[in-house]
Amino acid sequence: MLKKVKKILIVLCCLFALTSGIVFADTETNSTYTETDKPLWTIHIEGYTFTYDNAPKQIKEEYKAKCEEMGITPSPKAEIFIPVDEMQSYGLKNYKGSQDGFDIFFYGTYFKVTGAKNYTVKTSTLVGYNKIESGNPVHLVQILLKACGYSIGVDSQFGNETYTRVRSFQSSNGLGVDGIVGARTWERLAYVAHL
Repeated sequence: MLKKVKKILIVLCCLFALTSGIVFADTETNSTYTETDKPLWTIHIEGYTFTYDNAPKQIKEEYKAKCEEMGITPSPKAEIFIPVDEMQSYGLKNYKGSQDGFDIFFYGTYFKVTGAKNYTVKTSTLVGYNKIESGNPVHLVQILLKACGYSIGVDSQFGNETYTRVRSFQSSNGLGVDGIVGARTWERLAYVAHL
């Protein structure tokens, strides 16, 4: 009888140790920063914005493939932002279209983006699969990843490329790796992007 109780206790202790060690990476929505009146950091990025309709062939094909991967049809008016330093990879080194730019201001608990698009995103916003998967918050994640040195298409859609880059960023910055952008990842993106 005592051996049976010991075995049960050992199994329960092992189960407790295994389940208590599970950590969900970045679903934290509370910022470690306080909101400020003046931006803590400002980031600027330049590039070109195309609509799906007027995008060069290679950009259009790449965007269409991403949409198919996500099970959606590309909208003719969908905007695709290509940073200046990535234009050469599309064979557009001497492209003469009008340049767009974004200024990203980090205020501790939120980001304010001005330029070709104007919007605000709070650091409590969760971006990723089964969270926010398109729109301005995804656009901001992609621009910040680009500012951190990652090669990524900026199309405001959270697909495999964005997921992979977020996980890579989290891994190289000592964050929990889950592919979800929550408060800690937002803050680290802001910090690394402004360096």
